[in-house]
Amino acid sequence: MTDHDKETVLLICGEDIDAAAIMTTLYDADIRVVGPIQTARMALAMTAQTGPTLALMAGQPTGERKVPELAATLLSTWGVRSMLLDPLEHEAHGQQDWRAPDHQVARIRHALTREPLQA
Repeated sequence: MTDHDKETVLLICGEDIDAAAIMTTLYDADIRVVGPIQTARMALAMTAQTGPTLALMAGQPTGERKVPELAATLLSTWGVRSMLLDPLEHEAHGQQDWRAPDHQVARIRHALTREPLQA
């Protein structure tokens, strides 16, 4: 994979221990990580500065915007789609426009769990 093809994940996570583990795992999988970011306002500012390819919501951001609102704003303002770390929570949002494509979600989940990719 060439450098310009790398995934860049904007990590929204309020727990330092969880964030460190997620960042290390993604880094080991050759995925760039921006964050961890705790507030929705900072997530928007960092998106403007770093051009992530995906926002990974590993928890609720602090501030006025919660996951669905932040995800919708990231898509409408910067064209960045989102995924929720928890698969059940991610699926609960159905076919929202802000949801990352299934193949992108599968790549990140594979990197985080080291489970085989499904065809």
